[in-house]
Amino acid sequence: MEVFPELYTARLKLRKIQIEDIDALVKYANNKKISDHIVNIPHPYREPDAVFRISYVVQGFKNKLRYVFAVILKETAEFIGEISLHFDNDKQVAQLGYWIGEPFWNQGIGTEAVQSILKFGFEKLHLSIIFATVHAENEASAQVLVKNSMTKHHENGNVIKYVCTKEDYDAQQEV
Repeated sequence: MEVFPELYTARLKLRKIQIEDIDALVKYANNKKISDHIVNIPHPYREPDAVFRISYVVQGFKNKLRYVFAVILKETAEFIGEISLHFDNDKQVAQLGYWIGEPFWNQGIGTEAVQSILKFGFEKLHLSIIFATVHAENEASAQVLVKNSMTKHHENGNVIKYVCTKEDYDAQQEV
């Protein structure tokens, strides 16, 4: 894909992160409850971190290594988080990552965003496997993955890996 895609759900627009998102990115990512679970989000999270993040996102898309979407509330056009797919070497497998700003937790937004990104990954990018890792104590994120038909694959210490194959995804769509 040469142009960054936009995805839509009932309440969300998933689009390319933009310079105009810096203030909201800093506002919501500067939260220890988020940085404790997301490897590349430091705490405190400041404007230079957000600028670096946008550069990382742009370069990743340009080099066909990742798609990192801004999660935008359609109703207010507000940036409230990110969701991404990061490719492995053969481009058939991708790691899913996401975070949602704390004021928007427990509203089904993560579940809605993950559902959209799985559809994009399997139907548009033709991936064979999408996986995600979560810390064992992050039960809310694990529930989001399970609600989207991802199954627990294995545990490695405090980290649990969830997987969805193209076959599993297709079977779920037929239900």
